Amino acid sequence: MVVNKSYTSSSDSGGDLEMSANHSKVNEGSYGYEEALDLAGHGKYNTLLLLACFLVITAMGIDIFGLGIIVAAASCDLRLTLQQAGVLSSMPFAGIIVMSYPWGYLSDTRGRKLVLQVAMAGSFASAALSSLAPSWQLLAALRFLSSALSSAAESATYALLGECCGARVRARYMLLVTSALMLTPALYYICAYLIMKLEFSYRFLWLELRPWRLLTLVMALPLGLVAAALWRLCESPKFLVNVGRSGEAVDALARIYRVNGGKGEFPVKEVYLEEGNKEEVGVFSLRSLWTQIAPLFQRPLLGRTLLLFYLTFVVYIANNSFAIILPTIFNVFFTSYASRGAGPGAGFCDLFARTGQDNSTVVQDADTVCRNSINDNTIWAGCAHGLSFFVLNALISQCAGKRKLLTIVILVIAAAAAAGVNLTGEPLSGLVLFYVFLTTAMVFGVVSSYFVTLYPTSYRGMVACLGMMVARLSAFSGTNLVSGAMTQHCSAALYGASGLVLTGAVAAALLPGDSLQAG
Repeated sequence: MVVNKSYTSSSDSGGDLEMSANHSKVNEGSYGYEEALDLAGHGKYNTLLLLACFLVITAMGIDIFGLGIIVAAASCDLRLTLQQAGVLSSMPFAGIIVMSYPWGYLSDTRGRKLVLQVAMAGSFASAALSSLAPSWQLLAALRFLSSALSSAAESATYALLGECCGARVRARYMLLVTSALMLTPALYYICAYLIMKLEFSYRFLWLELRPWRLLTLVMALPLGLVAAALWRLCESPKFLVNVGRSGEAVDALARIYRVNGGKGEFPVKEVYLEEGNKEEVGVFSLRSLWTQIAPLFQRPLLGRTLLLFYLTFVVYIANNSFAIILPTIFNVFFTSYASRGAGPGAGFCDLFARTGQDNSTVVQDADTVCRNSINDNTIWAGCAHGLSFFVLNALISQCAGKRKLLTIVILVIAAAAAAGVNLTGEPLSGLVLFYVFLTTAMVFGVVSSYFVTLYPTSYRGMVACLGMMVARLSAFSGTNLVSGAMTQHCSAALYGASGLVLTGAVAAALLPGDSLQAG
């Protein structure tokens, strides 16, 4: 059972000292959670946990965002029209939107580690089966299920990592884990480059086994690997304390202590939460759901919830709306600029206006021989984008102690870059500014860290998942707007994005100081 500690202040400092001395004698071995976590130390276990969480986010990123390259590779075999390809590519967002709330609830009531194990294993099975899908409809259904399951990583991973690492490294570790999302494009682009260079075709029952099916299977493997790796980790001790399993929490902390190289007996015998009250969790009921979500939209949490949700909306609609169609943007730029050059005073958007929009289908004639065709320039550009953002995010993570200032600076620079993309009068410099604008992705980890540090334990998984619902709804709607606007209204889209990001910088200025912790 959780031990909630509250002490009555004495009328004088001498009384306080006497009470403290008596407490140390009577309650020897009883510690607050943060103090017990510090006693468990920082070492090998934390490094292994960081690596595992990094791989979880990487596997999720490949599963969700790597579908675009699978769709491109499978378009001929599955006889896809552009509309069908669009529906298929949107399945990950639909899966995330549907399951974000349930995963937040389960993470807060059944455990971070348990949710991750079940979700990653199920996602692996679904993603692997999708490599055998005979039609685009079945492929879409399986990828919807796969992404719905793997999306659990967006809340449970950060909660698990944040609650098992001390305050000294917590924010930096969560930013490092977020950098995994920056690395995933390079990984699946490289996989696509290597596998799609193969030339084979085997008939098996009703299927034509070709390289894109092998690519789909290979991209599913990380999900299975992380599901297995999670068995070696402990459940979040803070979650265990919060749901009344304090004995298990002490055992988990003792194991962390031993793995970190602690000598002798672990001094903690009893652990309690420093928070002033304990919310009702752990029971599947409508009241439990209401108990978790209602306080997020009531004082004192209402203001920070609305602020973080708006910041999430701004960052994701501005970044993902363009990032999702980034291969197309790269392709249009390289092909149009190389073949036509830039006229006098022509800017970045002029290349898209001259290119126009091709509304034809990608369906091939029945007797057409499907060939593996992914443009090399698209692959190398995607790899460069992913790797450079990974390095940049890793560097930024070293400034985790200045999250608020970091967020404001990044958003102001990104807004200025977006406004200047089409004002340079030269496409190449416009592309560089467009790249700078995409650094809004660096704020993803900062927002995720605020969801952990500004909320009590039993609300963290829920508020993070609701935040991801806002993020994916923003990305889903923004993508449809941007993809239709790039050819005819490119400048307006960029100016609009610039203004929106600037409002995000203003919202970031209202965030509490970095020293505020929820406990």
